[in-house]
Amino acid sequence: MLAQSGMLRDNLLHGALEHYIDCLELVNQRLPFGIAQIGICFHPNDKNPMRTGERTMASLVWYNSARTAGQWLGYWLRQRLQWWRKFAISPSNFSSGAHNEEGRRGNNLYYNFPWGKETIETLQMLGDNELLQMYPGNVSRLYGRDGRKHVVPHVLSVNGNLDSGVLAYLYDSMQVSENGLTKKKALQRKVLKLHPCLAPIKVALDMGRGPAVELRQVCQELFKELLENEISVWPGYLDTMQSSLEQLYTKYDEMGVLFTILISDATLENGLVQLRSRDTTLKETMHISRLKDFLIKYMSAAKNT
Repeated sequence: MLAQSGMLRDNLLHGALEHYIDCLELVNQRLPFGIAQIGICFHPNDKNPMRTGERTMASLVWYNSARTAGQWLGYWLRQRLQWWRKFAISPSNFSSGAHNEEGRRGNNLYYNFPWGKETIETLQMLGDNELLQMYPGNVSRLYGRDGRKHVVPHVLSVNGNLDSGVLAYLYDSMQVSENGLTKKKALQRKVLKLHPCLAPIKVALDMGRGPAVELRQVCQELFKELLENEISVWPGYLDTMQSSLEQLYTKYDEMGVLFTILISDATLENGLVQLRSRDTTLKETMHISRLKDFLIKYMSAAKNT
């Protein structure tokens, strides 16, 4: 069965090389350009060679002239390191280091986990060998335009391990602090402080005191409005388990939810809701009609910082 089965890919480079000529036509033969991909790759298990490990990889294959290859390596190294640090609470845990494998220059991006540094992304200059091997024979098909010259491009490969990247951000974001109400270690406040752009759930919607049927109707309408404006919502009001407000806030903090909206009898009387922030723990009273615009403005500001 092993002999008859196909080879499992350990990177996404082959696919980008395979589509090089088609993409070259799309950009009118002009260099530089890149092909980005995300997919599953398989890596041998060091302890058991008959087993493989599955990883989700992100890849950018950048085609550029030999003349500018060094500049592009420096450019993408800066861009990628800035990107990882942009969303981190402790940016210094992300670092880079040069490497040279078989005469090919490159850089690794690392995250400093509690057990030591691990590579989360690799940049490497591959030259033009891979392209020439993929398309033997008529080299003129490979020519791209670099100004007035026609050249066979060099390949810069950027490979990121998304599984390790997600783990890095989870370690970076997990915060443990003293609970203001108690000094017991077991009751410390745990918060998953994911950057607003990375938090999968922006808002938790829950109910306080008041007539359950009417409050649930308000929650359902607000839930629908927020979703229509592409704001991800956790429908806590559907939970049948009774919890105190402190338990709810603790749960949502550990989930990394940015804001908790509490609908209560005050909402039915005058349209006021309580909005609690994950990061500051401050509770603000706001009219329900302002919620959508406030959240959209907050997310827009987070993207631009």
